[in-house]
Amino acid sequence: MSRRSGAPYVVDAGGLRSLHFGPARIQSRMRLAEPDALVFDYTCLMMGFVLFGAAPRRIAVIGLGGGSLVKFCRRHLPQARLDVVELDARVIALRDAFAIPRDDRRLRIRLGDGAAFVATQAHVFDAILLDGYDEAGMPARLRSARFAAACRAALRPRGVLVINVDRGDPGFASLLRHLRRQFDDAVFVADDDDGGNAVVFAGAPLRRRLGAIARPATLDRIAWSQLVAGFGRVRAAQHRWLAGEAAE
Repeated sequence: MSRRSGAPYVVDAGGLRSLHFGPARIQSRMRLAEPDALVFDYTCLMMGFVLFGAAPRRIAVIGLGGGSLVKFCRRHLPQARLDVVELDARVIALRDAFAIPRDDRRLRIRLGDGAAFVATQAHVFDAILLDGYDEAGMPARLRSARFAAACRAALRPRGVLVINVDRGDPGFASLLRHLRRQFDDAVFVADDDDGGNAVVFAGAPLRRRLGAIARPATLDRIAWSQLVAGFGRVRAAQHRWLAGEAAE
């Protein structure tokens, strides 16, 4: 794969395989010995959507990357069907390098525009997971008011939208405004362990205050061991948001 600006390529080092969009941007990372494990903290936070509802039956994933979320959901949420949309054919071409399973009745990876795909759906998803980046960052169409509205329309009434955002993204504030308008202010943010990424949650179920963090029936102990610390931070972020709402 050419390493021209923006072309994805793979780097192996220290038992890890990374997907790069350039020397300064690591898009995804996989442990070679545990290809289905979540390596980055923000991906563990994104899985926090399972705390807010019943076992998801259908999940949309916008942005394939190295397939971390796709592989984790496929393994640990066996009742879920995954619809994955990736804009860059060169990323999909690397699926074997990242041990992403073949398409089957529970997984479909398609080449296309995630925003356009979501706009064609109506009340079908229990969760939409957005981790859509290219060499320039998150495309503006994925931060737009139109996309926020499309996500709301594509979710079932108890569905949850989860977005990974670089804290330094200049469109972060406007993205939050669009989401709060579309989701009736049911939006909160959890930061990853180094503060570089913000994981945004949006949806009506967020107003149900989380109690003690316990392993959901949908997750086995292997999955739970990876997620429990991040889930504690999701719970803390939700409680801060609910406390702020109550004080207004």
